[in-house]
Parts: sequence; C-alpha cells; structure tokens
Amino acid sequence: METILVVEDEQLFLALVRDALEQAGFAVRAVDGPAPALQVLEREAVHAIILDAVMQDVDGLGLLTKMRTLYPDIPAVVVSGRGSPRTEQEARRLGAADVLPKPLNVEDLVRSLKRAIAQARSQPPERSQLPQLRRLQQCALELADMMRWDQMGEFLRNNTTLFQRVIDLIADAIQVEIVSLMLVNETEGTLRIAHAKGLELTVQRETVRAVGEGIAGHVAKTGEPLLIRDLSLDPVHGRGLLNPRYRTNSVICVPIKISGKTIGVLNANNKINGTPFDDNDLALFSTFSCLVSLSFATTQLFDRLASSVDELAKTNARLVRANTDLEAKLRELQRLRGQAGS
Repeated sequence: METILVVEDEQLFLALVRDALEQAGFAVRAVDGPAPALQVLEREAVHAIILDAVMQDVDGLGLLTKMRTLYPDIPAVVVSGRGSPRTEQEARRLGAADVLPKPLNVEDLVRSLKRAIAQARSQPPERSQLPQLRRLQQCALELADMMRWDQMGEFLRNNTTLFQRVIDLIADAIQVEIVSLMLVNETEGTLRIAHAKGLELTVQRETVRAVGEGIAGHVAKTGEPLLIRDLSLDPVHGRGLLNPRYRTNSVICVPIKISGKTIGVLNANNKINGTPFDDNDLALFSTFSCLVSLSFATTQLFDRLASSVDELAKTNARLVRANTDLEAKLRELQRLRGQAGS
C-alpha cells in the first residue's frame, strides 16, 4: 500500500482528500506544516506528497523546494486556490509532478498521484541514488570536521564519543533505523555490542553472540560481508519468526578488520523506506566499515604512543634521580678529599 503525505492546514479540504485517497487504497499521513512534514519523510516510506501552495504562515513553494532538495525521488503534487498561472509555472519549475487547482476534483487528484508514482518507479537507478550520495557527502564533510588536528587528541582519548558519532552518521547516510557495532572478545569467543543506534540500552548490554553463531557470528568467523535481502528465504540464516524490533526481513553485516584480523562486525537493519538492502547499500556500508577500522587502528596507535610517552617520562624521571644521586656522591667525594688534604 502506497503512503501519501498531505501537507495542508485547511481541515475541510484535508477531510475530503483523506477520504478520497483511502477509498482509492492509499495510506494517508496528514500534517499542517513544514516541521512535521519533514519528520514524517525522515521516519517513514512515503510514495508521494500533496502540498498546498498557500497555507497560513507557511510558504508552500519554499517547502516544496526543500522537499525536492532532500527527497528528489518522491513526487509532489501541488494544489493551489489562487488559480494563478504564475503559481503553476513556479511549482513546475521547482519540480512538482503536477499542479491542480482548488476546488479540487478528487478523481483528478487520484489519477495524478498514480501517474506520478508510476513515473517515479520507472526512473533510472542512478537518479534514485542521488539523495544517498548527497547524504554521504554531508557525512564525509562532518567527519572531516570532527577529525581536525586541534580536536584529535580529545577524540582519541575519549573514543566513545567518536565511535558513537560515526555510528549515527552511518545510520543517516544509508537511511536505516538500527546500526550496531559488535566487538570480539577473544577470551570468551563472543561478540558484544559496543555502540549502537536504534537499540534500547538493555538490548545493547544483554546481547551476546558466540563467534560462528548467527549472522554476526558467521561474519566474525569468516571475515566476509553478508547481505541478506529476505531472511525468510535465506537457506542458512532464515528464520520462521522475526524479532518485532526488525520490521523488514533484510540485513547487512560486514567485518571490522585491523591488519587482516577481524575485531568486530557492523550490522544494519530496517531501511527507513521499507525496501530490502541492495548491492549499493552493501558497498556503502563496507566503505564505512573501513572508516571504523581506521578509527580503531588510529586509537590503538594513539594508545601505544601515549604508553611510550609515559614510559619515556618514567625513564627520564629515573635518569634525573640517578643524576641527582651521582651529583650528591661527587660532592661528598670532593668534601672528603678536601678534608684529607687539610
């Protein structure tokens, strides 16, 4: 069932549109302003938008511009009570799939939506990846800003902040609800969650997987990434009943390696738009796993350097004490020689 987001502050019009869309088989999410509209687009899979060009205290065409920038693959149908050719021309210039006048013919609206959704689905795959590439660019810029030299020492001394921010950026870049970083405990032969987004703290603390067990354990043991488009059809890891926390059957799990050794895994679940993961998602997720690996390697290097500096400081303190003792002994020897000469 396709979901339609309706941005409208006129209740009578909204009721008319909601009834018509639900009768046509659509699910409807209705909001009255920019902030809740963008929240719905961030949380849910929306297939088309209906936007009033003229609302009280809201620049409808300005909101259209922002939506088309952030979500260019979601078609938008603009409705307007002005009946102005200029409004229609501007809306189409900004990327509206259609512009319909008020009072609205609901049959025309339903036909327009179906046509816009069909056209969006037939677009080239490269275009559908543009929003993800933009998010990746934004994440890369933010990470570059985080890793400035004047902040490097602070992040490396308290790497929990760094890794949690990296996890958050990964979730934003590939648009998923749940990302978890699990690290190998070699003594126990287990995996435990070190950082996560979208999981309750109790789940993070209590989740333990044996290396070789389940999806994460399999990736930790083999060191090979795993993409499962539909768990219910997977002959190895297929499950009869999914945890309700995971609302899709699709999952990605990739290894975290340092010097060829697997030290943990990254997991991703629940694409926000409800679709299965694909090869593009796997490539992007694997790229981020390299970033996490590099962060761990840098942290280890910093720890070793800090340990070396501490050891050097201790050695220097011992040399200072030895030099002080030697000087004291030399002064005592000179004193004794002086007494013997007199």
